[in-house]
Amino acid sequence: MKSKKDIDLLLWAKLKDGNIEALGKLYDLYIDDLFSYGIQFSYNKTEVMDSIHDVFLNLYKYRNNLADTNHVKYYLLRSLKNQILKKSKRTFQIESIDDNVLSLSDFSASAEEEIIVSEIENERTHRLSKSINLLSKKQRQGLFLRFNEEKDYEDIAKIMNVSVQTSRTIIYRAIKSLRKNMLASLFSLFQIFY
Repeated sequence: MKSKKDIDLLLWAKLKDGNIEALGKLYDLYIDDLFSYGIQFSYNKTEVMDSIHDVFLNLYKYRNNLADTNHVKYYLLRSLKNQILKKSKRTFQIESIDDNVLSLSDFSASAEEEIIVSEIENERTHRLSKSINLLSKKQRQGLFLRFNEEKDYEDIAKIMNVSVQTSRTIIYRAIKSLRKNMLASLFSLFQIFY
């Protein structure tokens, strides 16, 4: 049986050869991860989905120029981040003064705005790190195996010496705890400013 990484690399090679089904399979494999990652950079769900679709359209459009990669998932995540950030800096054009459409010409993020975005990302990383440290050792191990090592639940169960259902429960509860802790710190941050 092929590993997830082998399957990714095979699909990537097929995509580079122009196989549209390989593109669809990569989309199916990573849509959830991409959406979860993208929502960190834009809270607009439609913008995130549009950016994901743009990434996959560009993958197919520029397939002949795609670099080889050993980590397809990280390539996709980085491409999505770049796509979302590029959209946020895009210039706005005046469509028509007669349509009473107000827009800016040649808008780009200032140095201050970029520093603010960087600080927000650093704060988010710090809060996530603090939240992870609040998890139990088993929960941290489960998350590491699932998301860093990309192990499936059966492998995690074997490594942790628990049942498959227990491995799912450990990871589910860890994610639930992270969400709760991150949301609580977000609310406290809002209370400071408002």
